[in-house]
Formats: sequence, C-alpha cells, structure tokens
Amino acid sequence: MSESTTAAEPSLSNVPLRTSQLVKTFRQGTSSVTALNGVTLEVPQGEFTAIMGASGSGKSTLLHVMGGLTRPDSGEVFVEGERLSSLPDAKLTDFRRRRIGLVFQQFNLIPALTAIENVMLPLMAGGASASGKTRDQAVALLDRLGLGQRLAHRPDAMSGGEQQRVAIARALITDPAIVMADEPTGSLDSANGRAICELLKELNEKEGRTIVVVTHEPAVAAWAGRVVIMKDGAIGAEWLAEGTQDPHELAARYQDIVSGSSLANAT
Repeated sequence: MSESTTAAEPSLSNVPLRTSQLVKTFRQGTSSVTALNGVTLEVPQGEFTAIMGASGSGKSTLLHVMGGLTRPDSGEVFVEGERLSSLPDAKLTDFRRRRIGLVFQQFNLIPALTAIENVMLPLMAGGASASGKTRDQAVALLDRLGLGQRLAHRPDAMSGGEQQRVAIARALITDPAIVMADEPTGSLDSANGRAICELLKELNEKEGRTIVVVTHEPAVAAWAGRVVIMKDGAIGAEWLAEGTQDPHELAARYQDIVSGSSLANAT
C-alpha cells in the first residue's frame, strides 16, 4: 500500500485494480483516434484476467494506462486505492516500481546485466543494496522459477523462455499488488509460451497473485479465470471461466464478438 494517504480511496484499498470511464485519444495527422472509450473495469484480489482484442482494439493502450505508463485524457485508475492521476511523475514512477509488476513481449532486460542483476534492479532503484537481503530475494525468486543455475548469465546467453522468466522474477521482486503482462508469449515458441502460461497460472493459484494479461491468442487467454474482450476501445463482452477453458471454444466465442455477432456481456 502506498505511503500516501491523501490520494487513496479507502473503499478501494483492498481492490488491486479499478478503472473508471477511461478515455484516451491519439493524434494521427490531422485526425484523432479514440483508443479507449469509457472503459470501466475492476480486477478483484487473486483474479487472473485476460484482456483480448484485435489489433487496434485498445487492449495494449488499456494496459499501459492501468500500469501508469500512459496517462488517460479522462477517467481514473486506482491501484490498491491509490488514484494514479493524483501522483506527479516522480511519485508515479516510484509507485509503479513498488506496486505494479510489468512484463512485456520483448522482455526489456538490460543486456549488460546478469539475470540476478536484472531482477534486483527495481529494489536497487529504490535504494536497496546489491547484496544481503536484496540478493537473497532475487536468488530465491530465480530458483523458484527454475533459473537457479542461470544467475550469472546475461540475456544474450539465455533462451527466450528463460529471459521471460527473468522478466517475471523482476516483476515479482517488489511483491506488487498486481502483475500486468502485455503479450508475454508473443516472442516465444509454442512450448515456451505454454510454460510461461503455466507459470502465471501457478503464481495465481498457489500464491494468490492478481494477474492481468493482454493477449490476442485464445491459447493464452484460456488459462485465465476471466476473459474481457475489447472492441473499438470499449469492453464488448466478458465472462468468468469454470476451470481451464477450451482454446477452440474460446476462439469461436471471441470471433463471434469481434465480428459483431454478439455484443452482449456473457456470464
């Protein structure tokens, strides 16, 4: 929980993520494109949510706004009750480092740093030492994610799947309120992609991690307990899953929604 008390909403303090009427537009030449058009979404504690949508649907913009990487034109984002719009840039950067774990398609690891150094980076940015407790935390995380023998390896000496595991460990090192992943399997082959999905599912079920994944792949969304479909900058439909979903059925349902065959919210 943030140390700030003036910006927090007490009634939302136990909700990892909530958005209200988010609007975001971008200029394209002389015209403007509405990427988000009044998106309201709540992600309860311990939920694994997948946000799906075609290219241009607004799904990645939504994740960037929710993660504090982009400010909306209007509307609000609350993380653990903290209103992100109330934080100046420096405080927002610090809050994001501590309370939001971000994972990207391209891993975004520092090439000159080893696996353990990449994982320790968020703690060191907050003033922690590179030894002692900080190192122990990073070693424990990497070991738990199957990388105990790769601590001293740099990214170019690791496979794509290993690099993404390092990125996930880095996202977890501050014990964030929520983990947000943007197309986390997009740069991986099917076997490594499945392994990352299994890891996210395990973190959700065994550790109670709150996870939001943005993806266009039904095979990834099928691991989530809730699926939200974005269309034209808005939420077109959503549903809760009972157990692991069948990717083919999910794909068919998704296609019905994005093609306009069904825009009603599913339950």
